[in-house]
Amino acid sequence: MRPIGEIKETVYIYEEKGKEGLSDSIGNIILPAQFDYIQDWQEYGFILVDSGGKREYNDYKFNKYGLINATGKVLFRPQFDYVLVDDYSALVLKDSLYGYVDTTGNWLIKPKFKHAVPFYRGTAVVEIKGKYYMINKKEELISAIPFDTVWGFKNGVSVVGKGNQYAFIDYKGKLFSSFSRSGISEFKWYHGQIERDGKWYVIDTTGQRKIKNGFDLLSIEHKKGKIYAEGVMDGKKARIEL
Repeated sequence: MRPIGEIKETVYIYEEKGKEGLSDSIGNIILPAQFDYIQDWQEYGFILVDSGGKREYNDYKFNKYGLINATGKVLFRPQFDYVLVDDYSALVLKDSLYGYVDTTGNWLIKPKFKHAVPFYRGTAVVEIKGKYYMINKKEELISAIPFDTVWGFKNGVSVVGKGNQYAFIDYKGKLFSSFSRSGISEFKWYHGQIERDGKWYVIDTTGQRKIKNGFDLLSIEHKKGKIYAEGVMDGKKARIEL
């Protein structure tokens, strides 16, 4: 038997007649053996299952993805071509379209998007008619602004693009920098980098500039519990604690 990780109660995967199911530590059946494979890991209440895939050495190649939970409830039988779990929901791909399901086995949003990313703090980015929008789990627009590109969220912040101009936006849909053709970078340790007039500056998640003077070269580093802006300022090496 294989234990499932990341759950408080002890749940095991057992095998019977070539199929896998779930049991507790003393052998009581939680879910009768019925799947070819049950992943020994839980994330946000989801456990991946499959039927019809292939075992290759120590790996398993999924045929279709299904979802169950540690109580033995079958949330969705294997039917998805792709699953990515985050924020107590799962992004699923079915018939070449993306949708979202919740931890109770219900659809949040049925498959309808050509491109989409998992939810992050209640916000997801989806493609609608060739543009990218930010929505919540009720499929309501968080930001009505259409973007040409949206980077992944990091530290609650994403970079969005319109044409060849870019800006910072938070997961609540608030832009906190103006669009610019100048350089921009993803947030790291809750600080971002933005270029203005050939110099690089550090801003926080409110858009406030943390250091008055600009760097010629800049990186954000985390060392021994402290965050630093490191680089070259006026031709000299500089290191400033943020």
